Amino acid sequence: MLLNLPKIEKTHSIFIIIPVHNRCATTLRCLAQLEAQGDLETFQVVIVDDGSTDGTTAAIQACYPSVTILQGNGQLWWTGAIAMGMRYAYQHSATHMIWLNDDCLVPEETFSNLVSFIVQNPRSIIGSQGYSDNAYTHLVFGGKHLNKGYYELFECPRETIVPCDMLSGNLVCIPRSVVDEIGFPGAILPHYGGDTLYLIRARKTGFNLFVDARTTCLDIPGNSSLQPISWMLQDGEPTKTVKLIFQPQSILSWRVWWVLLTADHGFIGVIYFFEKYLWILPKLVIITGLRLLPVGIRRRMMRIKQQIIA
Repeated sequence: MLLNLPKIEKTHSIFIIIPVHNRCATTLRCLAQLEAQGDLETFQVVIVDDGSTDGTTAAIQACYPSVTILQGNGQLWWTGAIAMGMRYAYQHSATHMIWLNDDCLVPEETFSNLVSFIVQNPRSIIGSQGYSDNAYTHLVFGGKHLNKGYYELFECPRETIVPCDMLSGNLVCIPRSVVDEIGFPGAILPHYGGDTLYLIRARKTGFNLFVDARTTCLDIPGNSSLQPISWMLQDGEPTKTVKLIFQPQSILSWRVWWVLLTADHGFIGVIYFFEKYLWILPKLVIITGLRLLPVGIRRRMMRIKQQIIA
């Protein structure tokens, strides 16, 4: 779908909601780009600071006084922070709410493009795609297609808008009517999967999902203990990887996958769930055993693996 949509004029009924926690430099870099493009003036920007202890709130107040800051207690995580921001936006008559992660650098016209599409397609939710490199070779978020019970990223051709089955929550535009029909994101999945569960509910209610590749975002690479770049090399005791199965904020949490798969597929989702963990558990046992080895040996093993793959 190739569209040339009208631009959105200056408005304060469109709210950009950015959840943050203890990465002040990343948050300020995101806001600096928005300011340079005039987005801080055009849109209402709401930061939800979930208990940062690194001076994030003070730095934002000093540099960007027009930005609204909502305070969390450190227990909101992504889903709770997004829900708090959406409630604030809804109560202040938002027509559209945009989820934005602070590690995402957004090009000019991105927000206007997203909102313009929904204005013309009211029962739609639309997101952008992003890469972790300036050469646009490593796609890290965007539209997803359903494949054998799971969602897989696909690359949307540049300058097009394509329907999809799911979106990454990094940058998504949602019309007010979604909240009117299904409410706000719930707390059952506090971090990973919270975006997917909400969009599953919206899609089942009759909203269509699209990914927009007319602009392309840059995702600042980072590392998370809940979804590390390398399970073998992450810090912490050897059994840390197994313990993540029981941590509700982790990508490995059994609860995340139980909720998502059953919400999406019903009884068949139960089968998908057990198939997934029959594959994951042996792999985690092996990784845990290898994590008993000195880190130098593990690094050499990973280099050898990468050479074999290459």
